[in-house]
Amino acid sequence: MIPAVRIPAGAKIRVPVEIKLKPGWEFDAERGVFVSDRGEEFEARGELPKKSEIVHKTPALAAAARKAKAKLSDDEKNLLRYLQVILPEDEPPAKYLKMIGDWPWVADANLPPAPSLPHAGA
Repeated sequence: MIPAVRIPAGAKIRVPVEIKLKPGWEFDAERGVFVSDRGEEFEARGELPKKSEIVHKTPALAAAARKAKAKLSDDEKNLLRYLQVILPEDEPPAKYLKMIGDWPWVADANLPPAPSLPHAGA
């Protein structure tokens, strides 16, 4: 196993909050809104700092589903429930974790493992 070192604080790496949507919810990336299967729509950007982004973890699948308007398998629908809320580099994601987790369309919100770089020395 290669030893690892923490990424320096000044590296300006944006750490996301990982979220999973509740069943019956989807994220419309073009409009930046969360949509329920009953037609409810919510925009969360006003609650987040400027320069935040919400993105699918499977962007190619989301684009293909949007483009083709095709029926998706249950597995594909499940994959589209996983998103990342990417905050500006100077905003700690832990500060927003509870707020994001409390959104009515979010089933689960968590922080990813701490990033690290391989250590070249022995």
